[in-house]
Amino acid sequence: MSVIQIITIAFFVSLLFFATHLTAGLLLQERKYSVKKMAFMWGSAGIFLFLEVCFSFIFLSKPWRMPIALVLSYLYFWGIFIYVSADGFWKKCYLWITYGCVFCVSLSISFYGCYLLVPNSSDTFVYFIRGVIYSIICLVIFFAYHKYGRPIIREVSGFRAKNWISLSIVSIIYFFTFVILLSKISADNEIKSDTLLLFFLLACSFAAASILIIGSIYQMRKEARDELVKQNVEYLISYVKNTRKTEQENRRIRHDMRHHDERIAAMAKEGNTEGILAYLGQNKEASESFPAWCPNVTVNGILGSYAGKAKEAGVEYIAQADTPAQSGVADVDFVAILANLLENALNACVAKKSSGPIKVHIRNVGNKTVIAVSNPCSTGMKLENGLPAERGIGIDSIISSSNRYQGEINYKIQEGICTACIILNP
Repeated sequence: MSVIQIITIAFFVSLLFFATHLTAGLLLQERKYSVKKMAFMWGSAGIFLFLEVCFSFIFLSKPWRMPIALVLSYLYFWGIFIYVSADGFWKKCYLWITYGCVFCVSLSISFYGCYLLVPNSSDTFVYFIRGVIYSIICLVIFFAYHKYGRPIIREVSGFRAKNWISLSIVSIIYFFTFVILLSKISADNEIKSDTLLLFFLLACSFAAASILIIGSIYQMRKEARDELVKQNVEYLISYVKNTRKTEQENRRIRHDMRHHDERIAAMAKEGNTEGILAYLGQNKEASESFPAWCPNVTVNGILGSYAGKAKEAGVEYIAQADTPAQSGVADVDFVAILANLLENALNACVAKKSSGPIKVHIRNVGNKTVIAVSNPCSTGMKLENGLPAERGIGIDSIISSSNRYQGEINYKIQEGICTACIILNP
C-alpha cells in the first residue's frame, strides 16, 4: 500500500475506534471533572489513537496491525476512563473490560462479515465495510445499555470492591481470550470452521456469563435498596417518637398553665425578675424541644434524630432547611445522603472529642437541592478526588444515591473543618 492509502485507512480506523471508545466512555462514566477538562482529556486520547494506529499500520505486518492497534488504543482509553470517572476503581474496571469484550465480539463479527461478503476487495474497502459493521453492532448494544442497563448500574455503588473484583476477574479472562481469538481470526484471512466454532462457543459462553452477572448486579442493587429502606424506617420511627414526646410535653405545659401563672405571679410579688426570665426560658426550651425545620417530614425526622444524638453527645448542632413537603428527591435518597452525612459528622466529633459545631444547610436553589454539612475533623483525614480516601458504607450510599440525580459531590478540609457539599438535580 502507498503512504496515502495507509494514512487514509489509519485515519478511518482511528476515527471509528475513537467514536466507539468515546461513546462507551461517556455512557459508562460518572463525570468527575468539568466539561472543559473532560473534553480536553478525551480529545487528547483521540490524537494519541490516530498516531498509534498510524504507527501500527506503517511498521507492523498485516496480521498484527488490527490486534495491536486495538489493544494499545483500548488500554490507553481505559486509563483515561479510570481517571475521569468518579466511581469505585473496580466497578470502572469491570465496566470498561466488559465493553472491551463486546468490542472484540463486534470486531470479530465484522471480520467474518467481510470474509463472507467482500472476500477479494481492496484493503481500503474492506476496512470501510468492517468499520461500518462493528459500528452498527456497537451502536445497537450502546442503545440497549443506555435504556436498560445504565439505570441499574448507576444504582449500585462502586465502592464495594469485593463484588466488583470478582466480576472484573471474569471479564478480564474473557477479554484476553477474545483478543487472542481475534488475532487468530485476523491471521486466517478467511472463514475457518474450527476458529468459527470456537468463536461461537466463546461468544455464547460470554453471553451466559453476562446473564449471571446481571443477576448478581440485581442482587447488589436489592441489597443496597434494602439497607436504605431500613435506614428510612428507623429515622421515620425516631421522628414519630420525638413528635409524640413533644406533643405530650406541650399538652402537659398547657394543662399546667394555671400552676405556671401562679408561680410567675409569686415571683413577681417578690420582685424576682431573673427567676421569671429563667422559668420562662425553661418552658420555651421544653415546648420547642423538637422544632420543625421545614415542611418535609423525612428531612425533619433526620434532622430531629441527629439533634437528639448530638445533644446526648454534647455536640453543638445547627440546622437550617427549606425543603418543601413534596420534594423531587425521594425519601429513601434523603436518608441515604443526609443521614449518612450527619452520622459521619457526629462520629468525627465524638472521635475527636470535639463539641462541634455540626452545621447543616439544606437549600432549594432553582431546580437544584443543595445539602452542605460541616464539622471538625481529625488532622489525619485525607481526600482523594474530592472524596474521603477511606470510604465506608456511608460514603458508599451517599455516592450511589447522588448518582441518581446527576449529583455533584465535593469534600473539602479547611482549618480543621470538613465540609461536604452535594448538589442534586431532581
